[in-house]
Amino acid sequence: MTTLSDDELIAELKKRFDHTKQALYDVKMITRKLEEVNKKLEASEQVKSNFVSHMKNEINNPLSSILGLSQQLISGIGNDPELVSSVARMIHSEAFGLDFQLRNIFAAAELESGETDLHVSIVEVDTLVRETVELFSHLMEDKSLSVSVNFDSLAEGVPLLFKTDSEKLQLVLANLISNAVEFNNEGGEVVISVMVADSALTISVKDSGIGISTDQIHRIFDRFHQLESGRRKSHKGHGLGLSITKAISDLMEGIVAVDCSGGQGCTFTVTIPEVQVDVEADAFSVDGNEFFFDDEKIESF
Repeated sequence: MTTLSDDELIAELKKRFDHTKQALYDVKMITRKLEEVNKKLEASEQVKSNFVSHMKNEINNPLSSILGLSQQLISGIGNDPELVSSVARMIHSEAFGLDFQLRNIFAAAELESGETDLHVSIVEVDTLVRETVELFSHLMEDKSLSVSVNFDSLAEGVPLLFKTDSEKLQLVLANLISNAVEFNNEGGEVVISVMVADSALTISVKDSGIGISTDQIHRIFDRFHQLESGRRKSHKGHGLGLSITKAISDLMEGIVAVDCSGGQGCTFTVTIPEVQVDVEADAFSVDGNEFFFDDEKIESF
């Protein structure tokens, strides 16, 4: 048996003490990380719980309105064409909002599961943009908003063609327009700019609303996150639109930028590269594959 000198014994004890100290430190750090993860999980569950509760209202409220308004039509509300038309417009508005929110939910579910693929076609971008803007015209009229659409270097009578997924492009644009309308001031404006250059499509949507504070900008693309919540919440939606815009842009290898400087509204800009694949001549799209309700059908109600 080897006998240790006092110095060797002290050195060995110090070594073991240091090992124990390091082990305790590692355990402390792991515990701290686990506590942080647990807090994040609790926060995530709370957000999802709030989302489910909010979604119940987002779906039930328009459904109740649609059922009530349609019952008025069924029961007979007189022979006043203006009254019938007014009720029909309200039904359309509620149904449009419900359809839009449900499509966002379905898109979020597909993106979350990784089951989203790109269906590429030759898209007539100018037509898609104009038709998407028209879909939100009734909401813009309700807030007395003016809208302008600018196409860079678009020759008269020549369509602006771009190879991409038309349905996903329209969902991205629709969410940006919806956001610009919802958070705009009464009597404000929405400016949409479209440009194709260097095999990339850039679309920017500018509003004249209250803007977003710099300390909140980094969170606006978080799923389920809203700048307002609870009883203070004064805007519709459930915090999916911008997160879906970001996720789809990522899927299309694009980028999303936001500028809210000066407190005079925000400008959201999406840039996506053109898909470099051969597309058959008949794979042509002028809209988002009838992504939303057809206004012409509504007007003929």
